[in-house]
Amino acid sequence: MSDKIVCVVFLVYLFGCSEAIKADSSKKLVIDHDGGADDAFAITMSLLNEKYFDGPKLVALTTTFGNVNLSQAIINSDRILATVGRQDVPTYVGAYHALISYEESDYFFGRDGLGDDGYKPCAPIKVKEEPAAYALLELSKKYEGELIVIAIGPLTNIALAARMDSNFIDRLAQIYVGSGHIYSEEFSKPEFNVNMDPEAYRIVADRAVLDKVTFVPFSQIKLTLNSSLDWRKNVLGKIDTPLMHALNGFERISLPKTTSWTILDPAVAAIALNNDVVDEFKNVKNDIILEGRNRGINTNNFTSTNPNGRLVYAANIEKYHKFMEDLYSAELKHRH
Repeated sequence: MSDKIVCVVFLVYLFGCSEAIKADSSKKLVIDHDGGADDAFAITMSLLNEKYFDGPKLVALTTTFGNVNLSQAIINSDRILATVGRQDVPTYVGAYHALISYEESDYFFGRDGLGDDGYKPCAPIKVKEEPAAYALLELSKKYEGELIVIAIGPLTNIALAARMDSNFIDRLAQIYVGSGHIYSEEFSKPEFNVNMDPEAYRIVADRAVLDKVTFVPFSQIKLTLNSSLDWRKNVLGKIDTPLMHALNGFERISLPKTTSWTILDPAVAAIALNNDVVDEFKNVKNDIILEGRNRGINTNNFTSTNPNGRLVYAANIEKYHKFMEDLYSAELKHRH
């Protein structure tokens, strides 16, 4: 029996099966996330882009551990979708721990990931029975060449899908990998998403191909999309909609900890939804160190003759801000 069949049988045994995922003809989007306030931005940006700017249709959320544990990530998926009235988007249950090692979250956005305001679900949350990795495979087949994956948590679900089916990444339109750093004195420690599951990152990097994979390292977001707290609070945060009020609440724990607003997930979403935000891509042979004191450190060879992806090297903060302001103010403009 092949490794692929063994993996599928195990996942079906563990999680059960669900009905077939139906396809349609428009572009599609899946967000693989770990349930934090930063993920809330990425998800709501995508839904606003779909609604007001004819962007790709969000067909699924896949959940994983990271900012919070898996159970909380499922609750947060439901809560985030509810802020925009889109609980019709299916949520698939993914990995609850790393492939090998375990790292505790830093709970940057609070113990519940969304500001610790005491929220409790008022009813059972509906999730798909099909496991996230298998759902990713089915979606990639049904929307072959049309599916965009935004991966903004530890890469465990993506790695499982890639191990189960070596053609998974090839069937995608694009996958945006929001994790890692370009190593430097300033960025000398592993990035959070990488550190949570380095082996998963290695699997994805091993299967990455130039025309399908975009790496979005946090180092470059911090260097080129380092928004001020004033912009976050008094420009973006002052947009008078129920959604922005909710997002402000989700960050009530994290914002007082920082001197700037530099979070990865909304930047990855903006880049995936609007490549014009990027000033410079570089082809790269991207990898990760798994042993020794440099475990979790990324390597990036920009002169390789066999690159495995393009890397976001520099982005445009003015275009980024405008894109976000346009998305979150669209509701106000459509009221009139």
